[in-house]
Formats: sequence, structure tokens, C-alpha cells
Amino acid sequence: MLILAIILLWAGQFAAIPVDNAVVGEPTVACGPHAIEVTFQTQNPFHGRLYVKGRSSDGDCSNEQIGRTFTGITLPFEGCNVQRLRSLNPKGIFASTTVVISFHPIFVTKVDRVYHIQCFYMEAEKTVSQEVEVSDITTALATHLLPMPICRYDVLDGSPTAAPVQFAVVGQQVYHKWTCDTETTDTFCMVVHTCFVDDGAGDKVDLLDENGCARDKFLLNNLEYPEDLSAGQEAHVFKYADRAQLFFQCQIALSLKDGATECPRPECAEPGNRVRRHVKSPEIDILNSIDVASKEIFVFDADLVPNVPEASNQYCFDKPQSIAFIVMITLLVLLCFAMVVVVNRQK
Repeated sequence: MLILAIILLWAGQFAAIPVDNAVVGEPTVACGPHAIEVTFQTQNPFHGRLYVKGRSSDGDCSNEQIGRTFTGITLPFEGCNVQRLRSLNPKGIFASTTVVISFHPIFVTKVDRVYHIQCFYMEAEKTVSQEVEVSDITTALATHLLPMPICRYDVLDGSPTAAPVQFAVVGQQVYHKWTCDTETTDTFCMVVHTCFVDDGAGDKVDLLDENGCARDKFLLNNLEYPEDLSAGQEAHVFKYADRAQLFFQCQIALSLKDGATECPRPECAEPGNRVRRHVKSPEIDILNSIDVASKEIFVFDADLVPNVPEASNQYCFDKPQSIAFIVMITLLVLLCFAMVVVVNRQK
């Protein structure tokens, strides 16, 4: 037993020491006219780095402030994965990005934190007044304001009713879906247009043009509109050669439905790989368009994903637990062997 205690004590000297630091409270966010500033307070002097998720190697999107308990980073709108989305309800612009505070200068540790930072810039409404002479009899004007639909963009796992995709493999079938929710029925129409995909580093590729027509059928074909406020299309996952991230963003044009008529839809020719000629499509009101974006998707090469056959009789163990179990069994065997040797010598 003494031997076992000594061995366990010796092994404990090599246990990992956690980083003795953490974020205090919530970060402070300052929404400026051209940039977003984020400030963190830590328990102990900070010796790590701040960076935008996916841009850790970009000096303009990362910051190393050593030896202080207050550390911050300034993120300009024209870079660092700052996503800007126009909104009609409420009316304004959302600017958002994801910031990582890492307490180790090189590696990611369990005490690191990830924050999704978002600022909203409300559009100011100006009221102009002027004196008007009014007669004795006036006409009352009753105005009812309809709330604008709330729209979203999801990339789903293969079908319109599946869950959103966060991790995917090249060639995997997905379903691009755009929906708008409203309190009224048969009131609004929608057209999806001006779609692009971004790798997070500014390399953008157009998917739908300003008329809502596909530019490359191998990336995304012309959309289908099963309902007034719903659109979708099947597609297969692709990726950039040297990047694993995909960011999809589109614009949705909203218009009032004209009585009992059907909503106007884009009339598109068969898309080619590069150049094609458009046919006549309904006019799209860009001023009443809003921006929608899907969640970030991480894509892996198909040949990098191991094809592991399923086996019902196999058991999976956590690696640290497996190592500890093997060490304990080995020590018990050695202890039993030592006891046998001692007993034999006494005889």
C-alpha cells in the first residue's frame, strides 16, 4: 500500500495546472459610428489575447494587452467579420460579431470565453411641421399601422423541417430556407434577392442577383416559393479551398399583396456556371429590403471524416478516464505480484 501511495503522489505532481484567471462580470460594449469597442475586466492581470472568431491571425482583428486587468479591442465595421443587417421592425441596422477572450497566448483553454457582440443603430425619424389654415369642418383620418414581418434565413440539414446545420461535410445535402412571420394573413409578399456567401475574410461569391435569380446552379439554383412568405431550395455543401467557415447572407424585399392576386415571383432563365442573360422579373423595392443571415457553418472535407462502422457491442470511454483505469489495473497487478514474492520468500 505504501508503494501505491508513493506512485499516486508522484503521478499527481504532473497534473495540469489550470489558468488562474477569469472574466469579471459582463463585457462593456460601446457602439460607435464606425466601430464597436469591447472592454473586459479580469480577476488577475491579463496575459492572453483578444480576437474575432476566425480571425486570430489578423493583426487588425486581434489584440494582446499584457499585464492589465482591463483589456479591450476595437472592431471597425469594414472588416473583422462585423456583420451588418438592415431591419424594418425595428427600423435600423444591426451590427454584430463574435469575440474570443483567450487567457493563453497560443492555445485555447477551458477558462476562455466567447461573446456574441451586437449593436443596434436605430434610424431616426424626422417630423416636419407647418402651419395650415383649417376650415370649420374637417375630415378625420384614421391610420392603422401594420407591423412589418420578421424574417429569418436558415440552412437546414437536408429538408425544410430539419434542424439547422452547424457542422457539415462537402457534398452533404442541405436546404436553404427563408421565412417571414407576420400577425396578418394575405397581406405581404416577399422576394429573396442579392444573396452571397462569405468565407469570413472578405472573399464573397454571389449566389442570387438583384432580381432574385441564381448565378450558379451548382452552388444554389433558382428558389421555389411554396407560400407567400416562404422560399427555399435544396443544395449541396461546398467550401473554400483554404477556409472552413461559410457565412450566407441575403436580402428580402417585402411588399403589400395586391388583393386576391398571387404574389409576384422572379422569372429566371436556367442559370449557367458564369454568364447568363436575365429575363423580365418583377421590380424589387430595394428600400423595403431587409438583410438576413444564416448561422455560421463549419465545413470539413469529405476525405477527412473517418468512416467508422456502427457497432452495438462497442463501448466508448473518455481518454483521461481510460488512462487512469489502465494505470490503476497496472498498479494492482504489480502490487499483487510483489505480495506473492514476499510470501514466497517468507516460506
